[in-house]
Amino acid sequence: MEVEKLEKSSRDFVTLIEHSPYCFGKILDYLHSKQLHSLGLLSAEPTLPEVQDSQKKRFEKVVKYYFPGDSSEFILG
Repeated sequence: MEVEKLEKSSRDFVTLIEHSPYCFGKILDYLHSKQLHSLGLLSAEPTLPEVQDSQKKRFEKVVKYYFPGDSSEFILG
């Protein structure tokens, strides 16, 4: 249902998403750590990404764009 809402809203306008290497790096590092932990290769559960104050708004926007709905909570907490 969330995906249908996004598809419908995206027909009316285009959302510009900045491809910040910083934000993508944080997302990929976290997902990589979660995968390593699930395979038993990291003993400690990874913590949520720590994001610089100046990047928090951009980070949240990127995460919510690529992980719509409740799935963004996996990375944002």
